[in-house]
Amino acid sequence: MTGYQDFVNIFGCGKFIRSKDIAQKYSFQKALVSLYVIPTLFRGIYYIPTYRERKGHFIEDKQEFFTSLFDMRYGRNKWYWGLSTAARYHGIEWSATKILEIVILEKSKTINISDKIFSLKKKKSYRSATLAKYYNSLVVNIIFIHKGRKQSLLSIKIDDAMGPVCTKEQIQKDIKKFSSKIRHPILKKIYTRINDSVNNHN
Repeated sequence: MTGYQDFVNIFGCGKFIRSKDIAQKYSFQKALVSLYVIPTLFRGIYYIPTYRERKGHFIEDKQEFFTSLFDMRYGRNKWYWGLSTAARYHGIEWSATKILEIVILEKSKTINISDKIFSLKKKKSYRSATLAKYYNSLVVNIIFIHKGRKQSLLSIKIDDAMGPVCTKEQIQKDIKKFSSKIRHPILKKIYTRINDSVNNHN
């Protein structure tokens, strides 16, 4: 525990940090191997678990984890919770899909967390098993990151708990824009339900 405490004294905990910043003051390899930091979903960005999280191998505040991670990767006010995720926030979609969707200005991508967990469990090492527990605690299977337009960022409303969320009107615009590119069958059904729900309330 002493090594972890020393690390926390230098960098703090419960926050994200870039590998280059760790390397300036500490052995990055030691931090990685000892699980003082957890690799996130983006190259070069790591999470420092709190003492409680490190002891239980879980992420406590999942909402804050993702919001802060996307803020660090894409920049504040340069992304937002959109489509099915925003629809759940606005109360027009209720399914527990373990799918998150955000809209950014950069290249779109899909992050399959369930595949990552499966791959880690196959390795059978303590470190891999521990990382699998951290990722599993996020209760998310897949994240769809869509490339939007600058104009769509104008729809952002900041929620104190959730962070940047788009408006109901933007959800429909985004579904129209992205639905043809989505091959995930569950998501396509959700988009149809959202459109039906919004149209029935208009």
